[in-house]
Amino acid sequence: MSRQDDWLEEYLLCTSGHETPELYSKWVGIGLIASALKQNVWLDMNTFELYPNVFIVIVDSPSSGKSHVINNFGLKLLLKADELDYDGVPINIYDQKINSAALIKSMSELYKKKKENCAVVIAEELGFFTDMGGENTNLTKVLIRTYDNSNLGNETIARALESVPKAQLNIIGGTTADSLKRSISKEFLGSGALSRIIFVHSEEIGEPMPFPEPPEGNKQRFHRLAKKLNEFKNLKGEFTFGKNAAKWYADWYIRYFKGVQDKEDKKMTKRVAGKLLKLAMIFSVARSDSLSIEIPDLVSAVKMLNEVQNNYHFIDRNLMKNEFGDRTQKLYDEIRKSKKIKHSDLMRKTYHWMPKKELEDCIATLVDSDMITAEFLQTRGAKKKTKIYQVI
Repeated sequence: MSRQDDWLEEYLLCTSGHETPELYSKWVGIGLIASALKQNVWLDMNTFELYPNVFIVIVDSPSSGKSHVINNFGLKLLLKADELDYDGVPINIYDQKINSAALIKSMSELYKKKKENCAVVIAEELGFFTDMGGENTNLTKVLIRTYDNSNLGNETIARALESVPKAQLNIIGGTTADSLKRSISKEFLGSGALSRIIFVHSEEIGEPMPFPEPPEGNKQRFHRLAKKLNEFKNLKGEFTFGKNAAKWYADWYIRYFKGVQDKEDKKMTKRVAGKLLKLAMIFSVARSDSLSIEIPDLVSAVKMLNEVQNNYHFIDRNLMKNEFGDRTQKLYDEIRKSKKIKHSDLMRKTYHWMPKKELEDCIATLVDSDMITAEFLQTRGAKKKTKIYQVI
């Protein structure tokens, strides 16, 4: 297969010649294909239909180039595809800040006018979709339902019902860790919406390029990629598994399930598997119009998920750090200053900002993380042993 026969490989060539990590371009390309496919293709999972829509959020600093790959390539390519689509079947794009209530209203009107229930949110700053206040309080429901291709509804002040059957969203967005951390809420952290999002980060820094160096013939390549996106819009039907692909997937699923020890991680196997199959469908379409998932498509999907997992420490450190984590860190800093401290002394230093029960929880976290030791020592004059904390 030549590079030109594989849409994603051709897209990566088109987006090369600048400093932005290639990983970001890969995921934007995946989101573009998913946006074009809408609900026209699916995989029958016996009790439900799985569609290849994805929620992708690139998390990096303002100067990382994420806006370059999202806007200058991703958004422009979607708009170019619509410009070249003479059949008049546009990809419905939201590229401006919008809250969940306005999104439901807009998608409801779109469905009433055109019977369209699929859209894509593509924006370089997605802080709006994690702000749970004001008109965005039902955001979790919107994200879960549009990822799962479920019915979406909202009762207005006038008691009218705005609804969209089998509503679908794709999300291709970017944000900074600080911005996301500020806007994300405890409710959102604990919801099922978060597990549906694929957070992408790379520590890679490209070679310095004072001027971008796109490959020769890139304007023609961009045009071809846009035309091919329109061909993806016209694909219709059910995906099937190619030779031995179903067995490969089943074997992978069982290995993954048995390979994780934590009960909650085992529960998440289905969510990870769903992402894997969505990606496999997208890789299949990028390479062929046969609507057949082959083993190489599954292998590519696993590789993509692994690339994200390998970089997930950044998200874990910067995004998922919640209030409890902040206070645990503050407690650790207090112990570190003293090097070694008695439990009673630590309580006197922290009682005004940390309740006793929270202190116990934070200490247990630090001990379990091998950040401090907790020992009972017999001190002179004491009737019982004294608990001592020390930084490792």
